[in-house]
Amino acid sequence: MEQHPDSTHTGRQRRNSAIVGTVKAALRQNRLLFAYQPVVCAATGTVDYFECLLRIRDEAGNVLPGAGFITAVEHFGLIGLIDRFVLERAVQELCTDPVVRLGFNVSGLTACDRPWLRTLSSRLHDRPDLAGRMIVEITETAALDDIDETARFVDTLRDAGCRVALDDFGAGHTSLRHLQSLAVDTVKIDGSFIRNLADSPENRVFLRHLLGLTKGFGLSTIAECVENAADEALLRAEGIGYLQGYHIGAPTTERPWLGTLAAETG
Repeated sequence: MEQHPDSTHTGRQRRNSAIVGTVKAALRQNRLLFAYQPVVCAATGTVDYFECLLRIRDEAGNVLPGAGFITAVEHFGLIGLIDRFVLERAVQELCTDPVVRLGFNVSGLTACDRPWLRTLSSRLHDRPDLAGRMIVEITETAALDDIDETARFVDTLRDAGCRVALDDFGAGHTSLRHLQSLAVDTVKIDGSFIRNLADSPENRVFLRHLLGLTKGFGLSTIAECVENAADEALLRAEGIGYLQGYHIGAPTTERPWLGTLAAETG
């Protein structure tokens, strides 16, 4: 039987409402956590920083990825709470360890959130040691929604001492003017152009175009979603700066840098 469009919409609303309820409960009960995935220098193989990926631990103890709830949270206007949690937790982690560098993604809506920026300024006030180890990632598609507001957001972050990365680069077709307006440090090439790169001549042509564009602006580059050795080899040969993906290192809720430090000092 064909499903009526209204019933589909109602069902989606109910699912989203249930997801938001789960997120609210997780916030109250301190069940939001990070999974850490390494971003590795292609030339040396050393970790440049760990990206903090949001997870929920459900009441049964299972760890659920953020992709399943972020869209619903944005729709219901709760992304500000999530982004403030992410900021506070990242600062806490940076304070705990004097060496580790951490990155995290913020919603495009946060680029217009002055209270979030005031919180960041407060936490990083007179703490260049923290700011210099923080990488804030904003999505390219969100940035293009309001390029002027995003440019001010990026400038504020960099003035505070943070590095800024433009995430999902290539998905929003950034122009030269946009790259000039956004004083980011790094671009992360969208995973849709990286997955199975060895089997896609078209994506290899597009990758070379993006790399030429970013090098002309003096920007570093990260390839995300690197999932196999063939793609890694191609990316290295093309001159990519950094690599991220399950082939490079899977996300883990443990703190990988603690094991590294223990091995170095043991």
